[in-house]
Amino acid sequence: MGKAFEAHDSRLVAYCLMSSHVHLVVQLGNDPLGKLTKRIHAPFGNWVNARRKGLGTVLADRPKSVLVHTETYGMELIRYVHNNPVRAGIVERASESGWSSHRAYLGLEACPIWLATEAVFGPDEKDHESIRHELALYVDEGRCEERRPEFSGEVSREFARRVRKMMGGDVELSYPVLGPDSFVVSALKEQVRRHNSRQVGRTGESGVEKIVERVFVALGLDPNLARKRIKPGNVARARALVSWLWVEKMGRPQVVAAEGLGVRPNTVTKMLTKLRQTGLSNEEEQILDDVLGSLIDDNGDAVPEGNDNASTENIQPQIVVLKRQRK
Repeated sequence: MGKAFEAHDSRLVAYCLMSSHVHLVVQLGNDPLGKLTKRIHAPFGNWVNARRKGLGTVLADRPKSVLVHTETYGMELIRYVHNNPVRAGIVERASESGWSSHRAYLGLEACPIWLATEAVFGPDEKDHESIRHELALYVDEGRCEERRPEFSGEVSREFARRVRKMMGGDVELSYPVLGPDSFVVSALKEQVRRHNSRQVGRTGESGVEKIVERVFVALGLDPNLARKRIKPGNVARARALVSWLWVEKMGRPQVVAAEGLGVRPNTVTKMLTKLRQTGLSNEEEQILDDVLGSLIDDNGDAVPEGNDNASTENIQPQIVVLKRQRK
């Protein structure tokens, strides 16, 4: 986990390692969540297979997640995660388990450098002792709390009915969203928008060629240069941005991007790897967002009507809990 979070722009706020699954409380950054879980699970799976001289999958099922509004559910989520060993009957109190972040928060053991305790303590170190005392009491009060399905990524019928009422129509939910109504509506609109953006390009109307044209024009370049066998820096960068938009933002296959740009698939892989290392400038991010928005407009934006005051642009996913079963 330490190596994974050092290479990812998200922050680990709390964790609990159980014998059959793992709970992570994460403040998300801009990098895809799947990239983080892959960095955590793949090396662990390889280590287990090497230790047991086995082959194949070690971790089963995809991660389950829940998006949580920090101010209203953040501390409840941390308490719930830290009390997992208590609910499982392993210990009587969360402070007795060495497999969660609770003891590090209480100062009973060294805090890993990759555990973002400042999300709870705040920047002022003088108040840590009083916060530790309050946290110990707060978590201890929840030791008799029963399992909460919504904190395990399960969408209940009651929550689905509430969402349909707020959104004014049927909405397919892939994970629970917990918080004030405005937060829930904003998050779900963002989920729908991202789903629509991934659908862009699945038809011939918005293929790689259209993206090439719009990205190159936005950069002041001739789109015909995209497939030429010339390698000036600005053209190479434009090709890389096209690949980034197609693969990373839209979730489409690299081989299709390679065909549209007239290059080999491994060339696209190299471009994406370099971009992941160097990152995009603010101007480039804005250009890609504008191009993606124009493609969605061309295909019709199907975001349902909801709370007009809820902004889809300012939604910042803050805390997510993951649970993954192990064979």
